[in-house]
Amino acid sequence: MFTALQTDFITLYLINKDNLTDIVTLFQGYPDSRAMLDELFRNYMPRYEQGRRTNFGFYSLLNGQLAGMTLLTVDSWEERAGSTGADVFAHMRGRGVTPGSKPHLFYLAFELLGLNRVATGCRVSNLSSKRSLEKTPGLQFEGIMRESGRNDQGEFEDELLYAILRRDWQQLYAPEQVRVLV
Repeated sequence: MFTALQTDFITLYLINKDNLTDIVTLFQGYPDSRAMLDELFRNYMPRYEQGRRTNFGFYSLLNGQLAGMTLLTVDSWEERAGSTGADVFAHMRGRGVTPGSKPHLFYLAFELLGLNRVATGCRVSNLSSKRSLEKTPGLQFEGIMRESGRNDQGEFEDELLYAILRRDWQQLYAPEQVRVLV
């Protein structure tokens, strides 16, 4: 198993139970530390189905500085489909962390896990996430899931859906740009 995925300026470190104490310590001292730690335990911890890992959470470093977390979830091994998500510390937003980490996640999905499709999305009110998804090469807008969840105010809100296929990734990305660290 690998410990990290790296490109020239972003490194994603795989979150596991054995490095959790160090990660909690690393996440201390920021105004949004509490919210990020809540997200870590809610969404980024390893999960398994039938002995196979399905949730690959990472904490990310941008040029050596803690930036946030990103995630690849295998939604169906049979359908070879997954999804991604991300949370970025407030002081690191706007620096390209989320779109910059997509090559890592796509490499994991398509090259290492053999998936065919990776989807992602955002609430319609989340304009920064929408811009980030639109900047990510290969992601295509697929539609709107009406009132798919509740926003911070507790109101139902639509979600914008995007996805990339293996064949799109093969045309747009160079797998050798991602280094696997063991």
